[in-house]
Amino acid sequence: MESLFFNLNDTKYKKSRAGCGITRVDISQGLLYFDVKPLKKDTIYNLDFVDKMAIAFVIKSGSVSLKLADKELLLKKDSIYIYSLKGEKLDITFNANSEVFVLFIADFFLKNYMTNNENSPANILYKKLQNNLGLEELCCCYLDEVSNYLVYSLLNLNENISLISLKAELLSLEVLMNFLQMLKFNIDGFEPKELELANRAKELLIKDFVNPATIKELAKQCQTNETKLKKVFKKVCNSTIYEFVQDLRLSRAYYLLKNEGYRVGEASRAVGYSHQGNFAKLFKEKYKVEPSLINKIPFVAK
Repeated sequence: MESLFFNLNDTKYKKSRAGCGITRVDISQGLLYFDVKPLKKDTIYNLDFVDKMAIAFVIKSGSVSLKLADKELLLKKDSIYIYSLKGEKLDITFNANSEVFVLFIADFFLKNYMTNNENSPANILYKKLQNNLGLEELCCCYLDEVSNYLVYSLLNLNENISLISLKAELLSLEVLMNFLQMLKFNIDGFEPKELELANRAKELLIKDFVNPATIKELAKQCQTNETKLKKVFKKVCNSTIYEFVQDLRLSRAYYLLKNEGYRVGEASRAVGYSHQGNFAKLFKEKYKVEPSLINKIPFVAK
């Protein structure tokens, strides 16, 4: 078997075809992505390489099927999935009418970003790539507006600009850093019932974060009590229910301000804040910039 991450001798940025409707873009050694546009029919990509790698799927529409030995998984739209893969053949089926972004990160690339903190997402992911065999799901979460924006920026990069390789690598690192932050949700082991409860609550909150249910109402919908719901949610999501809703609102507001041309007051009301001043304060705490200035400086992922 050969390596997926071949040596780029002529350039650090290389675009090629990985199959019908699948564009492969090599950013640098150990880092590449697939851009999959809506396909007329199911398309299979056989991943059979010696590499230890992390794979992040961003499913914008449609679905993706994974087959590994006797295991089959279905990845659904509006979601982000992150896996570790080592020493196994993986068949990836991009189902018809699906729009998907896939980021591949080699272990040797990730090693460059490890720190002295053993509990940092980069360190934990690298360790999993060294020790685990087969395919392991590390994270599954909703496709938030910031992730959507970062991926959009990378996919729509102007290839005629100068320093294209450097610009593409910087954008890719922003996407990678954003995904690594998501691993905080799943770096520890949880009981299946805890994951089921937390994910059920998250789904309900995502459906209506502008006018979210109270904790009492949410607990009733999840068929549990308030105390257990708050405890399990905090444990699994590393966030309180209030913080989770606030993050959803601010992420959506970021998108409206950046992509839809909303004014600050309009964005504030659209995501459920009745007081613009409170919204502006929370927005600045999260993104380190006033909402009125969001289009005047480049975004840096946290």
